[in-house]
Amino acid sequence: MQPIDPKYFRAFKAVDRSGSFSEAADIAAMTQANVSKHIKALEESIGNDLFLRTTKGPVITEAGLKLRDYIQHFENLHADFLVDVGNTAKEVKGTVSYAMPASCLLSPHFPMLLERRHSHPDLEINLELTPTDKVFERILNGRIDFGFVTKKIDHPRLEYIPFCKEEYVAVASPDIDLKNLNSDNLLNYRYIDYPGFDVYFDYWRTHHFPDSQHTQALSLHCAGNINSIEGAILMTLGGLGVSIFPRHCIQQHIDDGKLVVFEQANSEPLLNDIYISSLKSDQRPYRVELVISWFMDMVADH
Repeated sequence: MQPIDPKYFRAFKAVDRSGSFSEAADIAAMTQANVSKHIKALEESIGNDLFLRTTKGPVITEAGLKLRDYIQHFENLHADFLVDVGNTAKEVKGTVSYAMPASCLLSPHFPMLLERRHSHPDLEINLELTPTDKVFERILNGRIDFGFVTKKIDHPRLEYIPFCKEEYVAVASPDIDLKNLNSDNLLNYRYIDYPGFDVYFDYWRTHHFPDSQHTQALSLHCAGNINSIEGAILMTLGGLGVSIFPRHCIQQHIDDGKLVVFEQANSEPLLNDIYISSLKSDQRPYRVELVISWFMDMVADH
């Protein structure tokens, strides 16, 4: 096996992340030909194929999985070495990858993160928007450093940091009779479905109608289905049906009278804990600890 040249890692990471040589070229800011050339150079150095070339795109091999772990370890050692030699105040390098449900992007925290990142121009932030269950998958397979999740699962490899609380509300346009919604007519209403709606609905139904335990998101008649929370908000504003969102995503529309909130007498707000989850570790890379500390500072300041 020949020495592995780190200059080829960028192409590998891009293909691994996207599952496509053409998309990897965009991610890595390279031509597709150069991406293929760099992958080939790595394969020749290692003596194994890193990806199987299939009609559905590249599929990572066992050697590719081992190289993924090697690159992560290499980058962590490099970044922490710079910290150890007193470079922290000057320069934080490397990539921090995290994931979260799309609703979190509509909170004030992400713009605040970008503002903090200006102080460290060589720090790369990779963010993936995906439902909570997918966030857990990404953490466990090592694709991301940490993730924001709307629930805890018991797993020996996972740990959690309490981050904030999120309120969930059912809303509709004013022309929908939301105030008369109850456990008996719950299935008579039309709903707007989007990634994560099923989780929010289960929380909301359990909170407001605990006796309707057999009514699940799959039980509902959905008048609209879209793959983004922003699109679901537009559908709800347009009067297509009822949906459930974190309050912070739609508060402006509530204040403007464009959406009305379902309210139940003598019912407390539906609050859910949001956590930062990651693999258990005695010491995370400094750059990861730094970004997590930024998020925790944001919560403390608000």
